[in-house]
Amino acid sequence: MATAPAYEAAATMLSPPTDADTLTLFTPSDTDALAKEAFIDTHPLTLALRADPDFIESRPHMKIPPSWRKHNLTGGTLIGPGKVAVPPFSFSEKEGKAFVQISHVGTDLCGHQGIIHGGFLATMLDEGLARCCFPVLPYNIGMTAKLEINYKAPAVADQYLVLRATTVKVEGRKAWVEGHIETLPEEGKEPVVLATASALYISPRQANITWHPSLSRHERNQLRSQKGFTIWFTGLSASGKSTVATALEQHLLHIGLSAYRLDGDNVRFGLNKDLGFSEKDRNENIRRIAEVAKLFADSSTIALTSFISPYRADRQIARDLHAAAGQSGDDPLAFIEVFVDIPLEEAEKRDPKGLYKKARAGEIKDFTGISAPYEAPKAPEITIRTDLLSVEESVRKIVDYLAEKGLITETKEIK
Repeated sequence: MATAPAYEAAATMLSPPTDADTLTLFTPSDTDALAKEAFIDTHPLTLALRADPDFIESRPHMKIPPSWRKHNLTGGTLIGPGKVAVPPFSFSEKEGKAFVQISHVGTDLCGHQGIIHGGFLATMLDEGLARCCFPVLPYNIGMTAKLEINYKAPAVADQYLVLRATTVKVEGRKAWVEGHIETLPEEGKEPVVLATASALYISPRQANITWHPSLSRHERNQLRSQKGFTIWFTGLSASGKSTVATALEQHLLHIGLSAYRLDGDNVRFGLNKDLGFSEKDRNENIRRIAEVAKLFADSSTIALTSFISPYRADRQIARDLHAAAGQSGDDPLAFIEVFVDIPLEEAEKRDPKGLYKKARAGEIKDFTGISAPYEAPKAPEITIRTDLLSVEESVRKIVDYLAEKGLITETKEIK
C-alpha cells in the first residue's frame, strides 16, 4: 500500500493518458465547479471547436500523475476553488498550427483587488503558446527562449477567458509563436483582448533523454535496511582526509553497511581524467563528484568523498543537489560536511607527496593553501582536528554523529 503512489506515478509516466482519456479524468467536487464545467462544456465556442475535425480536444493538465500535481504550478497549485476551478479545456490544431484554451479564473488569482495578477496571465500565455508549437518541435518539447507580453486591458476576476495561439515560423529546433488572451465571447458582444504575446521556443538537444521512474528511495532504503547519504570530507592537502575516510569506509562495511569512497585516485584516473587543475576544471571536478555521490546516496549507499574542494560555493552546490533530491516527498538525502581542520604548517610538515615543497618552489601553480585559496567551511556538521585526534578517534566521532542523527543504528563491528 505504501508503494502505491510510486507505482501509480511510474505507470502514468510510462503510459500517459491519451488526449481522449483526459476528457473523462476530472470530476467536479462541488456545485460551483460543476456549474463552471457545464458552462464551458456547452458554450458555443467549445461546441464549434469540438465539431472542427482539424482540432483535437484534451485537458493536458490531467496527464500529470495525481501524486505529482501538488508539485505542479498550473496543474496543481493553481487548480481549485477560487483559482482555476476546473482544468482548462484545450483544442490543438493538427501539426501544431494553432491552439485554443478555455478556462475560468477565480478571485484568489488577483494582484490588485478584483484584477487577475499579470504574472498569472503571463504563465497562461507561456504555457499556452508552448503547447501550440510542441507538436512540430523535435521530441515534442521545448524551452522558453524568449517571451514578450503586452497587457491591453485589466483582466477582471471571476470570468471565463480564451487563450489563442498560432505557430508562425519553425526552423529545426526553433518555433516562433504568437497569441493572446481574450474574454469568452458573449452573444452580441466582441471579445476584449486582455494581453498579447510573442515567444520563441527551442527544443533542447538532450530532449530525447527522459527520466525513467523506478523504485522510490524510501523503498530502496527499506529493502537494503539502510539509508543512503553523503559524507563530504574537505580540508587542506595532507590534512588526513583520505586516511580518515578510508578507515571510516572500512568500519561502515564491518558493521554491515554498504559504503563507497570517492577520491582522486579513483576519479581523476577515470571519470575526470579530462580535467586539469585550473579553477574552472577544479570546479567541474567537484560538480561531477557531487552528482556521482548523489547517485550513490540515492541507491541507499553511504558515499564518502575525500577531496580538498577548496571553494565554499562548490561545496554548497553539492549540498544543494542533495537537498533538492529530497524535496520530492521521498526520503531525504543527508549531506554531512566533515571539515578536516589542521594548521597549514602541520600539513606542510606531513607533506607525504612533497607537494607543498614543490609549491613553495614555484613548481606547482594554483596549489591550495600556498598559491590558491582554501575557504574553510563556516558551519560544517563535523570538525576534526587530525593533529589532535587519532584516526580511530576521528572515526568514532563521525560514527557517533551518524548514530545520533538516526542515519545508522549499529555502531559496533559485526563482521
